[in-house]
Amino acid sequence: MTSLRKRLDNVLVELAIIRDGLNISSRYPSCCLMVRNDGKISCDIMGPLPKKEFLKECKKCQAQIKRMLSQVNLDDVEN
Repeated sequence: MTSLRKRLDNVLVELAIIRDGLNISSRYPSCCLMVRNDGKISCDIMGPLPKKEFLKECKKCQAQIKRMLSQVNLDDVEN
């Protein structure tokens, strides 16, 4: 297997992990979330925001990631 093929396999495995994390999350995906003392939430993309606003933006971000992932066939990738 070439180095490029190994790299591609690694990327596909990572994308499958992201997809699975999004599919099993009920409110938040498995991201790096920080809840501050004032109740605001942030992640590596947005925040800090009040909980309700953060959840709204988080749903948008999740939907965007899911749209991107739907363009990649990950069914044959083994975790």
